[in-house]
Amino acid sequence: MKAVTLLLALATFGAQANHEHEESHSHGAHEHGHGLLNFVVDGNQLMIELQAPAADLVGFEHAATTAEEKAQYAKALAQLKQPETLFGIAPAAACQLAHQEIKAPQPEEDHEGHDHDAAHDEDHADHDHDAAHDEDHADHDHDAGHEAHEGHDHDAAHEQHEHADLGAIYTYNCTAPDRLNGLTAKLFSVYPSLSKLTVQGILPSGQTAAELTPTANTVNW
Repeated sequence: MKAVTLLLALATFGAQANHEHEESHSHGAHEHGHGLLNFVVDGNQLMIELQAPAADLVGFEHAATTAEEKAQYAKALAQLKQPETLFGIAPAAACQLAHQEIKAPQPEEDHEGHDHDAAHDEDHADHDHDAAHDEDHADHDHDAGHEAHEGHDHDAAHEQHEHADLGAIYTYNCTAPDRLNGLTAKLFSVYPSLSKLTVQGILPSGQTAAELTPTANTVNW
């Protein structure tokens, strides 16, 4: 199976997990301390996908604004680039990291178009007063709808940002894939607030699932 097929398999797992995660959000719950771990073993490749709340991986979910927060965010991203501190593969010498992709939300961009709106309002001020008066109600309705729409978008974006997740996908090349027999989540000691990982895996022998905790942090096959 090619790497792209493995990615699709992980994406299927991820979509299902995200759906369940979104359902919990729709009920007003964002479960800090709960992460998702997906993995695929096929041929000579092992792929691992991690996803967890930014609150657990970074320490906060809002946009980093201060120098201290930006440094903390950069440190979290750097930590995700060291999978050897996050996972243990048994046996350890069976696989070597070949590629990694960090999955992190982009910093919020400044809103654009304010100057355009200001110029637009100024142009309206230059119009004939009577014409402006005749169109006042229509403009008011339009602006109200526009503001309501903007408010809705802002609230949705705010909600999404408040529930931000971080994660990564790691691809390993394995010299002896048939010797692989377990995966240990060492990341509980790296992220103390993370208390649970929902695990789903695809193996040559079929599928597996588990729930890992700091005291039971290994899935064997």
